[in-house]
Amino acid sequence: MKYIFPQFKVEIVDPVISIDLNTIHDKAVDKLLAVDVLLTTDSAKFGVRAEDMPYDDSWEDSDIPSMVDTWIKQYEQA
Repeated sequence: MKYIFPQFKVEIVDPVISIDLNTIHDKAVDKLLAVDVLLTTDSAKFGVRAEDMPYDDSWEDSDIPSMVDTWIKQYEQA
């Protein structure tokens, strides 16, 4: 998979995606989560903040990887 984030202006190819659950930020009124994500390739590491991920009232930490998977699709390149 390839990703392009505007702040990096490089193509990130086949990264290993890590999520730091210690950085969860909850906008409870808006029901939106944010969390820090690290994309690691053989030659570089890129830190991004996955923001404004909508959630249901009953979300759990185990739901966050699928939330990040949905969020990151906006940066996928063909």
